[in-house]
Amino acid sequence: MNRPVFPRMSIETFQAWTDRQDGQYEHVRGRPVMMNQTTRYHSRITTNIVLALCNTMDRSDYDVVAGNFALQTGEDTLRLADVMVTPAEGSGKDRRTDEAVVLVEILQPSTATDDFGDKQREYLALSSLEAYLIVAQDTVCVWAWIKGEDGFPPKPEIIEARNGTITLPALGLTLTLEAMYRNVDL
Repeated sequence: MNRPVFPRMSIETFQAWTDRQDGQYEHVRGRPVMMNQTTRYHSRITTNIVLALCNTMDRSDYDVVAGNFALQTGEDTLRLADVMVTPAEGSGKDRRTDEAVVLVEILQPSTATDDFGDKQREYLALSSLEAYLIVAQDTVCVWAWIKGEDGFPPKPEIIEARNGTITLPALGLTLTLEAMYRNVDL
C-alpha cells in the first residue's frame, strides 16, 4: 500500500491537523503517517488486554488507554500504541504523554517491520517503560520484553502456549494468554 507523503510539521501543528482528518495518524520523525484499519481479531485482542489489565491492577495509580492517546517517543515522534499503561497523572485534557509503563502492539503483517524495528527501539529507550509486548493476531504468540535489574533483555521471551502467562512485576500482576486470546479462534 502506498501511503501519501506529508510535509514535515511540529507536534503542535500535527495535533491541530489531526483534528480535521478522518482516520488515525502517528507523527513519525516530523511527518504524519496514516494508521491501517484493523481486523476483528485485532480489536478483540486489544479489548481483552485492556479488560485483563483493568480488572487486575490498581487504577488509581495507572491509566489503561487504547488507540488514540499519543506517546511521545522523541522530539518529533508521537506513537499510538494499541494498548498503553501510563501513570495516572496529568491533566484529563492532555493529548499525549512521554511516560509509559507497559506498551502493547497487536501484530499485523503491514506493521511487523515497525513493531519489531523503529517502535521497539523507541519504546525500549523510554526510561519509564517496564514491559513491551507484541501480540500476534493470526497465531497464539506473544513476544515480551520485560525490564530486569540490568535493563531489557536483547531478545524477547516468546510465549506460544494458550496456557502461558506474562508476569508484569512493575504492575504486580500476571496476564494469561487465555485471557488475551478470549474469543479468538486460532
